[in-house]
Amino acid sequence: MKKLVFIFIPIVLVLLNSCARKESSPVVQLLHSGGINSVGPYLTKDNKGNTVLCWMEQDGKDSLYRLKYAVYNGQEDKFGTAVTVPGSAGCSISAESMGKVAFKADGTVMAIYAKRFLSEKSPYAGAIYYSFSSDKGKSWSDSQFLHSDTAHAYGRSFFDVVTLKDGELAAVWLDGRFGKSIKGSALYFNRTASGKGFGLDSCLDKGTCECCRTDLLCDEKGNLHLAYRSIQFPSVLSGKQVRDMVYKSSIDNGKTFSESKAVSKDNWEIEGCPHSGPSLAVNANGGANVIWFTAGGSAGLYYTTAPARGADFRSRTLITATGRHPQLLSLADGRTVMVCEEMPELATEHTPAGAAKMDHGSAMKHSGGGMNHGPAGSAKIVLRMIADGKTEQEIALSDGEHPDNHAVLKKQGDHVLAAWVREGHSRSEICFARVDIRDHQSKNL
Repeated sequence: MKKLVFIFIPIVLVLLNSCARKESSPVVQLLHSGGINSVGPYLTKDNKGNTVLCWMEQDGKDSLYRLKYAVYNGQEDKFGTAVTVPGSAGCSISAESMGKVAFKADGTVMAIYAKRFLSEKSPYAGAIYYSFSSDKGKSWSDSQFLHSDTAHAYGRSFFDVVTLKDGELAAVWLDGRFGKSIKGSALYFNRTASGKGFGLDSCLDKGTCECCRTDLLCDEKGNLHLAYRSIQFPSVLSGKQVRDMVYKSSIDNGKTFSESKAVSKDNWEIEGCPHSGPSLAVNANGGANVIWFTAGGSAGLYYTTAPARGADFRSRTLITATGRHPQLLSLADGRTVMVCEEMPELATEHTPAGAAKMDHGSAMKHSGGGMNHGPAGSAKIVLRMIADGKTEQEIALSDGEHPDNHAVLKKQGDHVLAAWVREGHSRSEICFARVDIRDHQSKNL
């Protein structure tokens, strides 16, 4: 009998360990939303701290895309009933300028989305609109312009929105109102007032890349952090155009911003749009961590950090040569988590050189509904734990057998939640997976 017990216990332990490993492995789920196609996932938090997923979904009745969102249930690992924003019908579906929702501290839901002016001479002219709900999405206001200038001759898109420390919202976007008088686009800022929508906008920069997403972040102390791709003409390159990442910050809820600071002097000589913006996370000292794509030097995703607020950025570190469209967030233990899509072989993605000579509306054509919003080949979604600028752990969230792309990321308690687009032969869907951070503790702890 003793021999039987001696043999049985190890078997039980092996089975238990096997079950534990299975439970800690990320499980990929499909978002069952009922539309023809679903694209443009974006993760945020509501005023109660719940994780919220929003996306654009094509309706089978009229083939128009509409912005939808749903609250995540962490106990059941699924999303609740989807809410549709009615005023978003016909919204654009650029993967770098997806529709978004944000929440004021009082619970007001603000939806932001871009639309093209279909009747205009320029097929790429468009505007950014917002609509709000004060009753948890049951009813919505009419659509209103996010920007003060409403001319129909050019485009506006590639926006981001964040909840401020005072409970209001702030937004940034790329705007073509200066036309050919500047190189590229202009960066604009706007914020809401108590009990109201957005007010009068202000210009933060002129001469930005036209088609890369912007990233606006508010840290726990209320400081704003902003990163975007800028058009520059370094003297060391004798006036040649480069498109590198820059950073701004604000300590007064966006009333004023610092001068732009180079994230890294990549000197990427390109007269076109890479369609890949930066992603920010903030460390405990208020310094910014940034990850971005560049082909200045060896192409790939690079990472850098400013040790404290106001400090210069350190030399860049190559995280992966095959990754694209990264998203970044900070963990309490000082590490950062990055998610991106990866392919075995990737050609440099950018607009042909002649596109830089077009007007802003033409250069922003990728904000239109006919855009190819994902890579053509199969790709793998990969999550990385980064410590001291180096990959500490790597976790594959998908198997690389599908054209998976444009992943987003949000922290949810002891987990991080990732969502991305999966392109099928007949439709596009949203996938999501949850990763338990406790299963991937820092080796330095």
